[in-house]
Amino acid sequence: MSSAVHTVKVASRFNGPPGMGNGGYSAGLLAAHVDSAAVSVRLRKPVPLDREMEVRGGDLFDGDLLIASAEPATLDLDVPAVPTLDEAREAAAKVPWRGKHPFPTCFGCGPGREDGIAALLGPLDGRPEWAGVWRPTDLLPNDGVSVLPEIVWAALDCPSAQPVAPDGGPAFVLGTFVAQVEQPVELGVDHVLLAWELGRDGRKAYSASVIIGPHGVCGRARAVWVSIG
Repeated sequence: MSSAVHTVKVASRFNGPPGMGNGGYSAGLLAAHVDSAAVSVRLRKPVPLDREMEVRGGDLFDGDLLIASAEPATLDLDVPAVPTLDEAREAAAKVPWRGKHPFPTCFGCGPGREDGIAALLGPLDGRPEWAGVWRPTDLLPNDGVSVLPEIVWAALDCPSAQPVAPDGGPAFVLGTFVAQVEQPVELGVDHVLLAWELGRDGRKAYSASVIIGPHGVCGRARAVWVSIG
C-alpha cells in the first residue's frame, strides 16, 4: 500500500443514489491504491461527487472527513454453475427492477442510463441465482480494448443488490465490498452477470456476484448491504 498522498474525484456521471458516488465505482477507484489482488473497501460515508478527495494510505478523505477505507483481502468465493448466455438473457427479461428501481439514475444499474452499465438481472428458473448479460460499449471508460478496473467493480456491485431486494425495495446501500478483478472485461463481448444472496442479519444483507466472459471468470465479489428503507 503506497504511503504517498493521491487525489481522486468521482465525476457526477458515476452516481449511485442521487447526489452520491456509485459504491462499486468509488470503491474501485480507491482499491487501485492498494497492492493486492483482492481488496476490501468499507464505505463509511456517502461519496461526494465532483469533489477532489485525498487517498492517504488506504483511506479516502474529503477534507478531514473519512469517506472510505481499503485494505488487502482474500476472496474465497466458489462460483455456481454458469448459465448460458441464452439462459441469462431469459432471466434478465424477467427483471423486476426495470419498472420498480429504487435509484433509476444509478450509473451501474439505472435502466435509463445509456452511458452506464445498465446491469439488470432477473431470477434464473429453478435456481436461487440471478443472471443477466452485459456487453460493454466504448461509451464506458476503457483502454481501447477493455473497460477500466473501476468499471468492473461497478458491474460487480449493482448486480449483487438485486437478489437482496428482489422487488426493488426496501432500498439498500453498499457498506463493505470485497472484489477481485481476474481478467480484462473486453468491449463488445457478451459477459454473463451472476449474483446471489448469502444471508441476512438484521438490517444487513450479504451477497455475491461474478462476471464471466468467454475465457472464464473476469471478476468476483462479496458485498455487505445496509437497508435504508
